Amino acid sequence: MPRFNRLHTGFKSLLTLAAGVLGGYMLALAGLPLPWMLGAIAGASVAAVWGLETALPRWLRNGALVVIGLMLASSIHPGILKHIAHWPVSMTGVALYVVIATASLYALFRRFAGFDPTTAYFASAPGGLMAMVVVGAQLGGNEQKIALTHAIRVVFVVFIVVLGSHALFGINTQHSAAVASRSPTLTQWSLLIMVGAAGWALGRLLRLPAAAMLGPLLVMAVARIGGVHFAPVPAPLFAVAQVVIGTGIGAGFAGISLRDLLRHALLSVLAAVWLLILSALLAWALERLTGLPFDALFLGLTPGGLSAISIIAIALEINPAFVIAHNLFRIILITFAAPVVFRVLRRHRSGSQ
Repeated sequence: MPRFNRLHTGFKSLLTLAAGVLGGYMLALAGLPLPWMLGAIAGASVAAVWGLETALPRWLRNGALVVIGLMLASSIHPGILKHIAHWPVSMTGVALYVVIATASLYALFRRFAGFDPTTAYFASAPGGLMAMVVVGAQLGGNEQKIALTHAIRVVFVVFIVVLGSHALFGINTQHSAAVASRSPTLTQWSLLIMVGAAGWALGRLLRLPAAAMLGPLLVMAVARIGGVHFAPVPAPLFAVAQVVIGTGIGAGFAGISLRDLLRHALLSVLAAVWLLILSALLAWALERLTGLPFDALFLGLTPGGLSAISIIAIALEINPAFVIAHNLFRIILITFAAPVVFRVLRRHRSGSQ
């Protein structure tokens, strides 16, 4: 019987992953941004809502989180930190944007969606989809609601920015998406694996939320700032990690009614429109204050996913270093600060009662 149960669970996991891969492949064929993660969310969600028994091993999801953490850390290097030192006002604007966006969306989700405080908080963060889903669930939030709200919002923001860029500038944001990636050598693979394993162990030792992602991110970031060179995470491995994470998110949507899906979609679209308006308003104010170009500031603030926004910046030739640095700062700020601020606020609420 135990052997049969293991085989049954393994079969469910394969079917769940197949649904995620199919969704990612269809979005990739359509040339859409972030296809493997968003497509996997869509594919696994449809399968779960239609009644498929979904399952995904925890070790597989943790392994994918390690890859995501290494991928985020690969964007951190001393050069970017030097650039950040030259943009103190606009970087402060990013922090202000995160605070205003989170507070305003929190009020929206609490009042009009009836989300509990934890779910509303982590659904409100303007970025860090995977981190917010994982950490929010660990701290008692509703993983399904957080994931669905973020996913729909990201898709809508990216579509509006891409279509708007195409309409205004006539550019094709797909040509930069297919970048060749050389496979690391055996030594480079060994180094990546050691850093990932050490980071995961450190994250668990420090009891970090989403330790499998934040631990490797922290270790590799410190090493890169110290001058250690790492081979980039291969694009196919990153795509696999996105499929696993997206499938895991989508697999949790079983039992959600069509009414709830439509309700989340409406709220997420409203949230995306507000975030785009807020990005434009703050970019305009920062342009007046710093003299930096509006388009770079707008893309630097827009929470549409680091990879998609970076592709748009490159296609439009809008100072990619500036845009990437500001988006990366926003994501790192949210990833590390959001759980800490949440715990402080929760302790304060508990103490005041």
